[in-house]
Amino acid sequence: MWLFVVTAMVAATKGFELTDEQYHDMPRLFALDDWEACAARRGTFCVGSFELAPDTNHQLFANIQKFSSNKFHFNHSRIHRGLCLSSSCASTAGSTPRGRFQQCVSEQARREHGLVANLTDLQYCSTTDRTRPVDAWDLSFAYIAGVLLLLNVVGTAYDVLRPTKGKPIRLLSAWSLVANWRRLTADHSDGNPRLTALAPLQGMKALTLVLVMLAHSVFVYYGTFIYNPRFLETSSYHVLSIYLQNGTSIVHTFIMISSFLLAYNLLIYAADNPKKQLSLKMLPQCFMHRIARISPLYLFVLGLATSWWAHAGAGPLWTPLVVDEVDRCRSAWWAQALYINNFVDGDRCLIHTWFLAVDMQLYAVCAVLTLALGRWPCAAARLLPALALGSILVNFAIVYTLQLKPMVMLMFPEFMKTQFKNERSFKLLYTAPWDSLPSALIGLLVAFIHHLQQSNNYCAAESQWVRILYRMSVPGMFAWVLGGFWMKGVTHPLPVAVYAALDRPIFITLTAMAMYGFINKIDSLWWRFLSWRGWEILGRMSLSVFLIHWLVSVQILALRTNTNRVSVLDIGGHWLSTVFLTYCSALPLHLLIELPATKFLQALTT
Repeated sequence: MWLFVVTAMVAATKGFELTDEQYHDMPRLFALDDWEACAARRGTFCVGSFELAPDTNHQLFANIQKFSSNKFHFNHSRIHRGLCLSSSCASTAGSTPRGRFQQCVSEQARREHGLVANLTDLQYCSTTDRTRPVDAWDLSFAYIAGVLLLLNVVGTAYDVLRPTKGKPIRLLSAWSLVANWRRLTADHSDGNPRLTALAPLQGMKALTLVLVMLAHSVFVYYGTFIYNPRFLETSSYHVLSIYLQNGTSIVHTFIMISSFLLAYNLLIYAADNPKKQLSLKMLPQCFMHRIARISPLYLFVLGLATSWWAHAGAGPLWTPLVVDEVDRCRSAWWAQALYINNFVDGDRCLIHTWFLAVDMQLYAVCAVLTLALGRWPCAAARLLPALALGSILVNFAIVYTLQLKPMVMLMFPEFMKTQFKNERSFKLLYTAPWDSLPSALIGLLVAFIHHLQQSNNYCAAESQWVRILYRMSVPGMFAWVLGGFWMKGVTHPLPVAVYAALDRPIFITLTAMAMYGFINKIDSLWWRFLSWRGWEILGRMSLSVFLIHWLVSVQILALRTNTNRVSVLDIGGHWLSTVFLTYCSALPLHLLIELPATKFLQALTT
């Protein structure tokens, strides 16, 4: 019976379909000429998008329109071409490269398919040997990088050569590569037992990042020229594809962990220092600590993404995938630096950094709540659930009133191809702080409960209810994500709003249950796995990994000179390559920028 219902729902979603023969009668959605051969001849290469219209073959165009009307499919009435004018369009007349490009593609569409093609978006027309000039922006970043490298050399030399006796100069020793390597690989297993119990969190962060890189590896493919787009179109009907399309809630794990650690560390500090009660007077110090932790590396990667990243390769898609993003980042760098990029319309610079803006905004909210409620943990444990419920109701009202959609209802080819450009739900819901607020409040609640139970010597592992909820949490996470598959075809505003408001809070509640069980050692197997020393080291590099992985993932595909074939193995290979190269890139960033800059700023302010 269940299989029948699933099959019926999928069939209803598919709508108008084409046979394989009819599908391949349509013009290829993406086509690229031999870019390397064009470069060898110093030819002009053009990349652009064309809208199709009927000429003599009205039936084919009708099929294209019907097929493209299904949101699970790409828009096949809009084709994308990259041609070498000196070879493919040698006999085409035209006074400008744009005119020749337009005429060439239109003649081909008329000759082969009985259609006409109108150029609607010219991404570039240029000679393939043309290089981007180094400008003042690039040189400025190079000077800054040189100064940072010099600081590391001086700091390392000072740390190695200084006498062992005497107090070191903190402003210099902060830049010691040797000292920072020790910090990265330090073993704190014999430290404060309340903090060593949190070791599984590093494993959670590392594994979550690997899954984020998997999701982004799939996402990046949609922005390229794809050899077999039908693979992506048909795979969307498979129920297991939902784990890649509805896995966006996993990012909220970081927000929940961040708020948990903020509150728990402050509560421990207050318990260990009874004369220093928590109060809002500590808010500037908390906020400056967060700025010192995040901003130096963030600004460095942002500087890299606005300068030398554009010079790191070449190819037919290098300009639309990399150079255009560099230019967008140059226009919007200020919003990124101020952590307000999630509020700026049209900002598509490093799309994944919306998370840092939301995290910083919610960090301020959570710091205020923790400092205000820290002296009354019992009251906080009763108030925070009400605040979380209130934030869920506010999100429901926002979604229902503005007719927004959850991310699972936006994960369709054309939306992903344009990185959700002009999509209100992406800006007003997914990247908005109010959508992530319930996750942050859940993290605070777990911190207060965990600290209260430790203060009362409560053993969570002995509670049967806690053990049952913990055992249900991980399977529940997978089941909840899977349930999003059946939301794709829902159109009524009420269930859409209910799902959008509850999706992330329910997933994060299950994740918080699992985390609570991990740190209380309810399951020794999971605790040992997530507390592995390797995860601890990789988890400490999480910020560097998160920031640089997008550049690595995009660059791998942007360097390819032909259309990208998509399959499970191709995506898996790209994912593993991204993971490996990201960690190789993140290690020097962590040791030479993140750790020393954080320690340096902390030394300045204390």
